Amino acid sequence: MDARTENLLRDLETSPTDLKRLVITAIWRKRTSIAIEAEAIARWERDDPRRWASVHDWLLSQGITITVLSSRPAMTTYQPAPPQPPAAGTHG
Repeated sequence: MDARTENLLRDLETSPTDLKRLVITAIWRKRTSIAIEAEAIARWERDDPRRWASVHDWLLSQGITITVLSSRPAMTTYQPAPPQPPAAGTHG
């Protein structure tokens, strides 16, 4: 492991986020791309923007492409409207 990665992991030990786990996963899996939920990135930007920027830069320097996954709304089940009674004066 190079000095930059070691320093990054050391810095992430005090982060209130799970960014260290992301870096460790990237190291062990040795992939060229990684998918990250947009909500996770927003949380890292809010909770620890400096360290997220460091991790982002590190991922790119390792040749890892980041794919941002957008959240999808929960599926809703279609339920047809209940049948309406016939209007007054009509025969059904």
